[in-house]
Parts: sequence; C-alpha cells; structure tokens
Amino acid sequence: MGDGIGGAVIGILTNNAFELLISHTRKDNQDDYGKTEKIIIGKIDDPNEPQYEEKTKEDLERVLKGKFVSCNVQYRDSKTDALVCNVFVQKHPEGF
Repeated sequence: MGDGIGGAVIGILTNNAFELLISHTRKDNQDDYGKTEKIIIGKIDDPNEPQYEEKTKEDLERVLKGKFVSCNVQYRDSKTDALVCNVFVQKHPEGF
C-alpha cells in the first residue's frame, strides 16, 4: 500500500496490536481509513526506546499508550481487517 496515517494510540489490544484514533492522513493515500483502525505492528521505531523488542501487552502499553504515532501501511490483513504497519513514535504535533 505505502499509505501514511497518524494519530493517538487509544488502546493496546495484544502484545503486537493497538487501536489508533486517526487524526492525520497523507494527501496521496490510495485507500480510505476509518476514524479508528486496528494496527498490527510490522516494525516499531521509538527514539526513547531504541532497543525496544516486542515482549508483552504491558510492555507495548508502556511504550505506546497515549502517544502520537505515524504508521506506514504495508497492507490490510483480510482475516482480521487490521492494518499491518511500520510504526514510528512521534512527538505530539502542534495544537494536538
């Protein structure tokens, strides 16, 4: 896909999935996205936790809950309807 979306992490679902409240989308996205989407992590990059390795749901909650992330969409999983994304933890945008 190659689309880009961003927003606040509003819930941790499993040790590799979370719910995203989408507030930002790239103008050149090819697909449409809901107000919230389930995200399955393909890869995660957090400058505050550069050595982060997936461990538990609690670890993921500590790293992501309430943070603003941008996601590079790889594909939508047809079985779960979730987006598989590379996830990048960001600083909150101006006015967020």
